[in-house]
Amino acid sequence: MEKRFKVLRFMGTLYKILGVINGVVTLILAVGICAVSVLGGASMADFAREYGMHGTEVFGALGGVLLGGGVLILGGLSAVFVYALGEGVYVLIAIEENTRAAAMRLQAPIPPAE
Repeated sequence: MEKRFKVLRFMGTLYKILGVINGVVTLILAVGICAVSVLGGASMADFAREYGMHGTEVFGALGGVLLGGGVLILGGLSAVFVYALGEGVYVLIAIEENTRAAAMRLQAPIPPAE
């Protein structure tokens, strides 16, 4: 049976690749945000206290972990949804192929009984 819908197959693969890339970039960003907040948090807190700013706890490690966790959750959901979109395209193609195969079997001539 011939493969049809080559562009849809390409788009499904593209969405799956983009979903994986999205997940990797999200993971790198979340780790980077945590690292920058922990490493630069102390100097930012000192800077904020020097100029009389309140609420400097968001500059520390806790704020970095919370922000990195939020990025990880939202970016992870985004990556899963994009990957699922690619899988959905493949599901629709599989449904079409199975339906076409069933229709071809039903249209085939019935051999005579012996």
